[in-house]
Amino acid sequence: MARIGLIAVGHKDYVNESALGIVHKAVDNLKDKGIDVVYIDQIAVTSKGARQIAKDVVKQDVEGIILFLDTWMECPVAMSAVREFEHLPFAIWGFPMFMNEGKLDSTGSFVSFAMFKGSLTRMEYRFKSILGMPDDPKTLKDAVVFCNAASASEKLKRTTIGLIGYTSMGIYPGTFDHVMMRKRIGPEIDQLDTYTLINRTEKIEYEECEDVVKYLKSTATINQDVSQKDLLTVAKMYKALKQISHERDYNAVNVKCQYELSKEYGMVACVPLSILAENGVVASCEGDIPNTVSMVMLNYLSQSIVAYADVINIDDEGIVKMSPCGFIPYSLGNPGEQRIRKFMPGVGFSGIQNSFVFKPGRVTMLRLVEDSCDYHLVYITGEGGSTELRQGYMPALDVKIDGSITKMIDNFAGQHYALVYGDLSKEIEELAQILDIDCIRV
Repeated sequence: MARIGLIAVGHKDYVNESALGIVHKAVDNLKDKGIDVVYIDQIAVTSKGARQIAKDVVKQDVEGIILFLDTWMECPVAMSAVREFEHLPFAIWGFPMFMNEGKLDSTGSFVSFAMFKGSLTRMEYRFKSILGMPDDPKTLKDAVVFCNAASASEKLKRTTIGLIGYTSMGIYPGTFDHVMMRKRIGPEIDQLDTYTLINRTEKIEYEECEDVVKYLKSTATINQDVSQKDLLTVAKMYKALKQISHERDYNAVNVKCQYELSKEYGMVACVPLSILAENGVVASCEGDIPNTVSMVMLNYLSQSIVAYADVINIDDEGIVKMSPCGFIPYSLGNPGEQRIRKFMPGVGFSGIQNSFVFKPGRVTMLRLVEDSCDYHLVYITGEGGSTELRQGYMPALDVKIDGSITKMIDNFAGQHYALVYGDLSKEIEELAQILDIDCIRV
């Protein structure tokens, strides 16, 4: 849930019952949309008052600020507040004239909005502009989008991603500049060796894993070629990942499966990572950190379980086939179709994998791209349809994208894309604005 401070400013000569009612409506409507609003029920009309209210709100660990221009006000009053929260994402919200008892009325908010927006622009602040009444659906949607994007931006700064191993199979786009990632996007990347995971897995007793095996059997159909030992081994690996994530305060985990786990240890990480994803830790593999950060972004923006997939193919009708190897959170498949089986033969990998397709639905795909000295986002929206397993084994989703296939190809920067259900176009664009990076919509 986004935790956002709302600070109202105005002028003592203009504050009246209409002005008070409008700011209260803004607070109530945001709360109704699931925003945790921190609001001190007072309209600041002096610089001293605005400064104190802003200080008190910021102390409450808010992730962004909405400066509500409730009436005509003097710039120094609003600016005194801004200087206290300028380190956070912020928006200014004004509204036009409105009908009151059959007559067009005004608090002066619109004039304040025009005046202060110009002031902030001149001072080179980055901020969100919201203009409209709190009960206008589009205006409220704009405000909620800002709140969620601001929250995601601040959460990224407090995120730790566990990288177990490093980039698999020489995937260049999966490499990253650690310091630039921390500075520009936010997350800390905590790298551990694969041995740490294997060693922890081996220390867990089979008896500790019966609950996980029971969960798998109740969640998916287990093929006959999957042994009890297979299930216990992936359960041990899940327990190890869960322990490490808890101990090191991981919000997300990326495990380098190929080739240490898939060939040397003899158990791929598909199933353990899928369980982890269902239990609140964003999970992925192959060491592609820009992709994992993309998943974290979608998770924060949507507050839902996310996955990722490779771009495998584009057919003559412009359908993009997305397919991971054997990782897929169980709730993202069609109910009753979840299946666990031995890993696809012919590639030399050992272990068990998930073998079911993604459910149909509206989806958003996102990739954070590291440039030579900065970042940009590429995102795609589309409709996921009925899909068959890739090569008879691998999870997949056929997506009819909204945009241009040519543009998608032109903007390839890696084969992995984060995947979430729903259209998060506005949220992604808003987050890019807050992070001050370019954003390409395919």
